[in-house]
Amino acid sequence: MISPNKLYTLLLSLMVGGVIALAMACTTQRKEQPIRRTSPLQLRLPSSTSKVKAATNAGDNFFVRLQSESAWTLHLSPETAKEWITLERTRGEAVARPLDIAVQLSKNLGPAREAKLIVRSGSLADTITITQQGTASTPPSPNPNPNPPTPGPSGEHILGDVTLLEAPALAGGSNNYYITHKANNVVNYSLEYDIDKRHPRFVCFSFDDITSETAVKRTDAWKWDPMIPQKYSTESMFKNSGYDRGHLVASHDRVYSREANMQTFYYSNMSPQLPNFNQKYWSKLEQQVQSWGRNKKFRDVLYVAKGGTIRDDQVENTKVQGRIVVPKYYWMAMVVKKGDTYHGLAFWLEHKEWDMKTPMMTVALSIDELEKKLGIDLFHNFPDDIEKKFEAEDPSDPSMRAHWPGI
Repeated sequence: MISPNKLYTLLLSLMVGGVIALAMACTTQRKEQPIRRTSPLQLRLPSSTSKVKAATNAGDNFFVRLQSESAWTLHLSPETAKEWITLERTRGEAVARPLDIAVQLSKNLGPAREAKLIVRSGSLADTITITQQGTASTPPSPNPNPNPPTPGPSGEHILGDVTLLEAPALAGGSNNYYITHKANNVVNYSLEYDIDKRHPRFVCFSFDDITSETAVKRTDAWKWDPMIPQKYSTESMFKNSGYDRGHLVASHDRVYSREANMQTFYYSNMSPQLPNFNQKYWSKLEQQVQSWGRNKKFRDVLYVAKGGTIRDDQVENTKVQGRIVVPKYYWMAMVVKKGDTYHGLAFWLEHKEWDMKTPMMTVALSIDELEKKLGIDLFHNFPDDIEKKFEAEDPSDPSMRAHWPGI
């Protein structure tokens, strides 16, 4: 039999032990869920972890994203950078959510140049470096049989500029290559290529005062894309297939230089299109986009994304040579910038022969509607408030037709 004193001592020991165990458990739980704090001041490029924005000598338009818990100012260093860099705003109060600020670079007619874009708030500072190629710069020649770079977190092979305003969100995955082709030190076009489906998921480019020029003729320089390993080439697969080698970036989209046009003949830019589709109604839509892109009164910049559907439920049952998927649908999406205004428009059409008299409004839709059909986030590098507005614009609204003459 246990004496009352011993029983009291035993109960006290158990109680103390339980309290200690409970405290340790709580402490362990707190360690497993640490408090995460974001930086009180941050300046970055949307859709990129890079702190360097590289631009061509043609000039550029892009946005930087700023976060600050107190009043802030933006500075350029050196001071002479103000001669070629224009900032939408240079100061402000604390922002509760990320703030997107437009940056415009002028055309560079001289040597390469560099500047620092610095945000300051009290004793804190953050910086982005802006580099711009010079007119005399020589672009590097791509390796014809490149070793793919180490894939990023998504597994995708990134060989291009993901911050371009015309670039859609990437799919990710080691079967995809994202590439930006440059010609004459100017961004020519970008694409995301699926090596399993042997077809681009999208292509994208822009018309500005340089890329809209008509200086050369069609080159017919057919070849495989030197930025994608040769083993994925589709050069020999279109012959006798019944399909055209349909350009997604049209040859006449890129006639500002011979090199630019030659790059449109890379097979990574080709889609198997029915001849009566490619050469007729699709061509009619392309010509309309080109007329907008070459009209300086209409645009400062026209951003374009195009493609054929390659999602498993949006392709034909039969593949070309058992390799290349055949899209059931084709699409285009455009955003026009004029001054500080933006407007959006999209086309979606079945892969078939169309009556040439079909009004373009028949295949026109909002970018929001197109995104739902595709499952692709288009123009995601624009500030959310601007993007939300132009992507919701309904082309059937009579007021919208004034923004898109010809449809």
